Amino acid sequence: MSDAGGGRSAFVVGAGILISRVVGLLRNTVFAYYFGAGAASDAYNAAFKIPNAVRNLLGEGTLSASFVPVYSRLLGRGDAAAARALSNAMLGVLLAVVSLLTLVGVAAAPLLTSVLTPGFDADTQALTTRLTRVLFPMTGMMVISGWCLGIQNSHRRFFWSYASAAVWSLAQIALLLVGGVRADSAATLAVWLAWATLAGAVLQVAAQLPQVMQLAGPIRPTLDRAAEGLLQTLRNVVPVVTALGVVQISSFVDLQIASFLPAGAATNITYANTLALLPVSLFGVSVAASALPEFSRESGALALDALRERLRAGWQRILFYVVPSAVAFVLFGDYCVGLLYRAGQFGAAEQRVVHWVLAGYAVGLVSFGSVKLLGSAYYAMQDYRTPLRASVASITVSAIAAVSIAVPLRASPYAAAGIALGSALGSYVNLLVLARGLRTRLGPLYTAAMYTGTRRIVVAAAVAGAAGWGARFVQVTWMSSLHPRYAALPILAAFGITYLVVAWGMGSAEAARWLRRPPRLSGRGAQDAAGE
Repeated sequence: MSDAGGGRSAFVVGAGILISRVVGLLRNTVFAYYFGAGAASDAYNAAFKIPNAVRNLLGEGTLSASFVPVYSRLLGRGDAAAARALSNAMLGVLLAVVSLLTLVGVAAAPLLTSVLTPGFDADTQALTTRLTRVLFPMTGMMVISGWCLGIQNSHRRFFWSYASAAVWSLAQIALLLVGGVRADSAATLAVWLAWATLAGAVLQVAAQLPQVMQLAGPIRPTLDRAAEGLLQTLRNVVPVVTALGVVQISSFVDLQIASFLPAGAATNITYANTLALLPVSLFGVSVAASALPEFSRESGALALDALRERLRAGWQRILFYVVPSAVAFVLFGDYCVGLLYRAGQFGAAEQRVVHWVLAGYAVGLVSFGSVKLLGSAYYAMQDYRTPLRASVASITVSAIAAVSIAVPLRASPYAAAGIALGSALGSYVNLLVLARGLRTRLGPLYTAAMYTGTRRIVVAAAVAGAAGWGARFVQVTWMSSLHPRYAALPILAAFGITYLVVAWGMGSAEAARWLRRPPRLSGRGAQDAAGE
């Protein structure tokens, strides 16, 4: 296969995600400027997490796993009418479910807040409850956005489905820039921001609808149970939602632990998590999202050999990016954090804490990125039980590790790093379960060429780390007064350029594409490149 790893499609997905993530990071930078890390920011992040859990249960992840494989198969056999009927029926079901859940969520906001943030003081809990009621209707909009994304991806339209999320962030940035200088308190600004977040969700859906209507025809939500594929999709939803529900439980456990830590812990986790998941979104999610429709078509034709080859190539591509990202976050995470957030209410103390949390997440970056792709292979093969078992094992290890590390350190501002490290350790359990199951069904996943390619990635990342550390030594010794925003650029540039050059020198085709150089391939090296 000329594009075994879905390289072109993954690039388009990555470009869309890059735009949305860059704007999202800008949103976090502005947020950090006006809020820093305190009670109001904790309340906003906690309130956002509650309705966002419902969005995660019924939105992009669930629809990608349950709806996209069925819809893609209908498209693959050329039955556009059946595909349209399925999409409209699924939209009708989603609208009915999220409307009910939104009403329940708004009414139950005080109970949800008290259960999920028991460590907050009374004022912070009251603000969290108010914000939750404003944000809960966002759930419905984001679920519909996930439905739109499923339609777009099934038709191999990847860019705008992901880039449209930038509209959501832009609405929040606009509010912060205007309201940040006018609000009389951080709590008032948090309420205003919640309304802007809701408005941004509406705008995101509106931005996607024209392309969706062009691809799928008129949007007429129905509850037609006779639509071909609907019952199968709904049967698929149950185990997927259960698996994602386990993940959300893990997220809520993290929030509960953070509520007992010093003020700002929940916010610092959000800052670090957003940065840590940037390479996962750009490379892990992009490869998995572009591969899922192809996985579905190939597994439907019992072309397991083709599926295995796409899986291998996609996995190696993910490792090429997430391994050096993990090294950079551990060694130079303080500069990454300072580059993005150091301004206004976000000072040196917050920078140090967020770096520790970021380093904890970086430990699990390889597994965070890999499980997206491996999970997509299971969903394409209509196996939803194995990802569920993997998620249950993961949350168990994650919760035990987080409590064991963070709780004894609860008086320290660095305790939040224990929550991140627990998530990282749990994610490796998830990866091991998924990889073992795929090896049983598809045969060996990691070839000799892939082992060679991975060794090349690790060596290049290690050399790049040394180069970056040398640049850091120079900066600390002779230019210690530089603001992190300026000090970070040469250090990160030294790291990134060294990584690409060394990887290219060792025969990496992926590095050659970035450097616009011909691959250094000959003999054994040409065979090794098959791993990338």
